[in-house]
Amino acid sequence: MSSEEVDLSQIRGDWDFHSRYVTNAMEQTLKRVNKNWAELKKASRKKGQVPVEGELIEEFIEACMQTRSLTDDFSMLAGCQPKKKARKKATRKSAKKKTAKKATKKSAKKVAKKAAKKKTSKKTKRKTGGRK
Repeated sequence: MSSEEVDLSQIRGDWDFHSRYVTNAMEQTLKRVNKNWAELKKASRKKGQVPVEGELIEEFIEACMQTRSLTDDFSMLAGCQPKKKARKKATRKSAKKKTAKKATKKSAKKVAKKAAKKKTSKKTKRKTGGRK
């Protein structure tokens, strides 16, 4: 973390944006770490060792430190992640509405079938003279 005191209310405003930002920053930093590590291995004089002095190792160490600070940002984001309960309630309401609509359609079909049966039974009664 860059500083001890962080205004979490700023992050809560658009948590998803900040989460994507930190994720992208981590990906870029890890690419830099891997690139620097590969260059350090190429610059080594002995197998299994890397140079411990110079500009290249300083760049590598700086990238590693940035990775560490980004892991702190992930921890901070986890602590202020918005609750997901509000979404579940909304989906439950919409699910209830859908089932209510389905029930209404089913009952309308049943009523239509009953009405059709009554009409056909009245027609058959007329044709047969009141007998089935």
